[in-house]
Amino acid sequence: MATMFIAYASSGFEFSAQEEAEALDLWAVVPRKVEMIRMGKNRRPDAVVTPYLPNYLFLRATAQEWHWLRTSKHCRSMMAVVPQAEKLVVQFIDKVEADYAQRMAQIEAGQRVDEYEPGDLLEIIAGPFAGTMARFKRVAEGNSIFPQLITEAKMFGQSITVRVDPLDARRGS
Repeated sequence: MATMFIAYASSGFEFSAQEEAEALDLWAVVPRKVEMIRMGKNRRPDAVVTPYLPNYLFLRATAQEWHWLRTSKHCRSMMAVVPQAEKLVVQFIDKVEADYAQRMAQIEAGQRVDEYEPGDLLEIIAGPFAGTMARFKRVAEGNSIFPQLITEAKMFGQSITVRVDPLDARRGS
């Protein structure tokens, strides 16, 4: 019977350790997150995928497979997860992966800022104005490496100008 393990991997080699485990036909997961990082002389930041929990991966293995993994190149040590906590670990992994997928979708939406036309209806999905509908006016001018959308929203019966990160808005319906 396969048991869930938390493995400690070499720093920076979490995804390689996951590939090693998957090469043995094991269920292995490294929860991921995406960060926007400006590298070098790039004007705009790039999406960089990193482990949510640096140095750790989760996997299921039998006793024999555990011995194979223990001697693998990137796994340093392993610890079994008690059966009572296994469900909580899986829920945690599912939540982190769902957050990762949502963030990647937001980044994709943010990279399409040029698609908005003045007057387009946008839904603000994050930040202090989350859940508000706003009309796109223009992209903010300035020296910032992060573009911002200038929108107009109705609050308490009045129109207000709201600056929104492109990752926090999507085309409204």
